Amino acid sequence: MSTGYGYPKFKVAAVQAGPIYRDAPQYFDVDATLNKAIGLIEEASGQGARLIVFPEGWLPCFPYWSMDHNERAAFADMWAKLLWNSVEVPSRETEALCAAAKKANAYVVMGINERDKQLRDRMHNTILYVSPQGEIMGTHRKICITVQERFFHTPGDGGDNLRAVFPTEIGTIGGSICGEHSQLTLVHYWMIQGVQIHCSLWPGHNGMQTAQDIKTRATCLSLGAFGVLAATYIPESDLPKNFYRNSQFSVPHAFAGGSGIINPAGQYVAGPVYDQETIVYGDVDMEEVDRSRYAVSLSGIYSRWDLININVRQESYEPVLPMEAAVTASAANESSEIKQLEARIKQLEQQLNELTSESKAANTKE
Repeated sequence: MSTGYGYPKFKVAAVQAGPIYRDAPQYFDVDATLNKAIGLIEEASGQGARLIVFPEGWLPCFPYWSMDHNERAAFADMWAKLLWNSVEVPSRETEALCAAAKKANAYVVMGINERDKQLRDRMHNTILYVSPQGEIMGTHRKICITVQERFFHTPGDGGDNLRAVFPTEIGTIGGSICGEHSQLTLVHYWMIQGVQIHCSLWPGHNGMQTAQDIKTRATCLSLGAFGVLAATYIPESDLPKNFYRNSQFSVPHAFAGGSGIINPAGQYVAGPVYDQETIVYGDVDMEEVDRSRYAVSLSGIYSRWDLININVRQESYEPVLPMEAAVTASAANESSEIKQLEARIKQLEQQLNELTSESKAANTKE
């Protein structure tokens, strides 16, 4: 549905559910979790959702555990099994998600634990974007890795990883993962690229409620964008009983959730919902995005790029490069630095000339 000015109105969905874990020694079940995801996509589509957002690292799961030095062998075994269950892009798992999105006629934003297709021992904390046409739009790999994630995830790169913003008929979609909401330069860069609907992916464990609430609402307010906050919730009855000892699962009241839909004023239009598996729905009127930017628009009237700007690596940074490429990159960097120095010298010369002119004028008056 559209308004008189052609701005769409539609429903969005934040999935608040848990992936499927198994007792040791299996630990993970990517197939069962994938089937659960497909069912949740179908359920949200049945309620009319055009955009369906899942939590951080949801497929096959987020690593809610850290290494116990007394159980190194078990940790190594579990690390490998997480790798084996993780999702390559593209793969049979992404094909199934694409088919589900096409059937649902909805955009699907899925947090995945990604296995690098080229360097197979490398994992990433990734957002996967899928279109209603059943096509992969792109991915964003988390650029800074938080706490225990460092045992598993490699930080995301530049280039396309920082251009994961997608203009669509319902609005321009982008997203951040958990601690990335504290990366204010990244949020500013999403803003400059025109994000109107911000997908906010969180792990949902107890203790995160305040951070995910404040940071997501602040991001939506700063962007002047709607937000879909998706946080994991796993009922106590679904937690594995025999898992790796040093994990979130042994903490009382391990998960809280807290999913919701937020408007460009930073206010909830639905949720936040805690302590239950559910799908949170909210209505979006894209006219509100433009209205919210009348006073502060950091890509428009409230920008000062002449004073503060952002330098962004526009190319990926591969671990292996031809020597010629390294030399070229070095020369390009030097050329850029020389141009910056020349511009600065020119600016200083201009300031010096102005000061000299002012001094001469003052002496003439005397």
